Amino acid sequence: MDVVLCSRGSANGTTNRQQSFMSTPPDLHRLTAEISARMVRSTIDSLDEDITQALAEVLPALNIDRGGLISVSNGSPIAHVEYAWYSDGSTEVSRDINLVEHFPWVYQRLVIQQRIMSISNLSDFPLEAAVDRRSHEAIGTKSILSIPLMIGRRVHHVMVVHTLKTERTWPEEVVEQIRLIGEIFVSALQRREAELALKVTGDRLELAARSAGCGMWELDLETGVFWITHKAREHFGFGKDQHVTMMEVMARIEPEYHALVLAKIEEARRTGGEVTVKYRLLDAGAGSSWLVSRGRVAEVGPERRKLLVGVTLDITESMEMEQRLQDKVREIEELKRQLERENEFLRKEAGAIVEQGEVLGSSARMREVMTQIAQVARTGSTVLLQGETGTGKGLIAQTIHRLSDRGSRPMVKVNCAALPGALVESELFGREKGAFTGALSKQRGRFELAHGSTLFLDEITEMSLETQAKLLRVLQDGEFERLGSPQTIKVDVRVIAATNRNMEEEVEHGRFRRDLYYRLSIFPIMIPPLRERPEDIPQLVWEFVSEFGERMGKKIRRIASRDMETLQAYAWPGNVRELRNVIEHSLIVTAGETLNLQRLTPSHNVIEKGRSLEDMQRQYILSVLKSTRNRIKGAQGAAEVLQMKPSTLYSRMRKLGIIPERV
Repeated sequence: MDVVLCSRGSANGTTNRQQSFMSTPPDLHRLTAEISARMVRSTIDSLDEDITQALAEVLPALNIDRGGLISVSNGSPIAHVEYAWYSDGSTEVSRDINLVEHFPWVYQRLVIQQRIMSISNLSDFPLEAAVDRRSHEAIGTKSILSIPLMIGRRVHHVMVVHTLKTERTWPEEVVEQIRLIGEIFVSALQRREAELALKVTGDRLELAARSAGCGMWELDLETGVFWITHKAREHFGFGKDQHVTMMEVMARIEPEYHALVLAKIEEARRTGGEVTVKYRLLDAGAGSSWLVSRGRVAEVGPERRKLLVGVTLDITESMEMEQRLQDKVREIEELKRQLERENEFLRKEAGAIVEQGEVLGSSARMREVMTQIAQVARTGSTVLLQGETGTGKGLIAQTIHRLSDRGSRPMVKVNCAALPGALVESELFGREKGAFTGALSKQRGRFELAHGSTLFLDEITEMSLETQAKLLRVLQDGEFERLGSPQTIKVDVRVIAATNRNMEEEVEHGRFRRDLYYRLSIFPIMIPPLRERPEDIPQLVWEFVSEFGERMGKKIRRIASRDMETLQAYAWPGNVRELRNVIEHSLIVTAGETLNLQRLTPSHNVIEKGRSLEDMQRQYILSVLKSTRNRIKGAQGAAEVLQMKPSTLYSRMRKLGIIPERV
């Protein structure tokens, strides 16, 4: 099969003679084997030259003047001469030929019917091939051999050879040899097409992988040799042309990850599934510290060679972010544990004080107080606590002490109202033996005992002016003398003072030193009375119910809503202590699971404005006596609630016209 669109030159000095070849030259088989081996070794770039050279070696050996390999397009009549060889003086043909137009009979026989066509003389063409005969005459063809070469079920190429000088026959052995050579060419072309497609796919994959920051690689599981892309070389710090083996890759991974990486490779070999592994590199020279690799095993080639094929991504930045996040989480967890410890401490403190009739609460007012506690606790400054009796000043002082740097030592407490005025100074500063009548022994004062710790001075307004002067000296200079001793003692003591009186009024009336007041009130904390924070009452009630219920072996599961409203409406002149006494009494008289609350006077009993001081004192004492069921002396008695001596309370009651037996 041949093509004609243009002709160049003619044979010079040739004679027409018909030849008949009954067999192939004896060395053609050797030449075919060499060409086959050469095609196997051909590269993408060298294949075109190798095919052209093979045609130049084979066709002259068969006394052929013109020949080549033509590609046939699927569904198109246009054929293309891909490779051709011409003897000296031979007419060259066009590279592109319309087969239907110039060789319709040949096109039907070769492409459609897929049959070999051999013509020894142009007169052998049938009458219906007149167009084909004229086309061959125009390019000087004498004899023709055209062999269709199949790929799948269609003709993909045609091997065409012509003689131009003589006519000849085409023995079957020659036809087979030319067909074999054509198939070798087509096979090589197909292999190159597949390699080019694979290269394009690989280039696309590498481009996509590089765009995503990935490096691609293949590990031969038999030889341990790597093929890796440029990006993968950057990850591991390998040079452009450096030979890479498994041993060299492992040398760049931190030793603690060796076992993990090798285990993942073995898992991929054993299961054939996808594996993923994170690991850290030694200094790879490219800045990578952490990599993640993902791959699976593929079997290639007829020998089913196993390759572990995968990608690697630099995750250094994400791992560093994760590490920072973990550090933050640990920091938050530590802060959480610290808050839990502090909350547990406060809860335990509250629980300890509950037994003495004092608790804090969780209302907005009390949260403000807790904020102040947190602000001042670690400063070491003097604190002045102000609030009515029973509001929890002792608990606040203990909390400040425990949260301070002195919290590991016990806090020393002095109730100035519980001591006779003459003994307060001795109690605070100590005495020498014989310092006054009855001083039979030497005694260390509370300031000495509180050295390095905290001294809590409750009801400080009960202190005499003389003692106040000595206290001011200690606060200013940190020194004092024991009674009866000229020797100065230096101490390091933090003072927390508390009072239920209006300090400014005490100062105005000359009962408290102004300079000492200023010294004590560096950081004042006002503790609100219970009537100003009724939202704390339900919590306190249930705490007292739990405490006394456990002590008395009773389980209270319900408190009537009207009773809780009554408790919240009551003025509570005795504050939390009074509430505790009411709940204790109520549990004593309760038989079932519902609290049997004793009736209280509603909120209109809150002290009215405009009443005289004596009236307010009288109402206050009456309320306390009512809450203690007229008990004056002893534990839980009115004198204890009011923090007064029983004799002082009796004197005050007589002055106010309160007759105990008629209360």
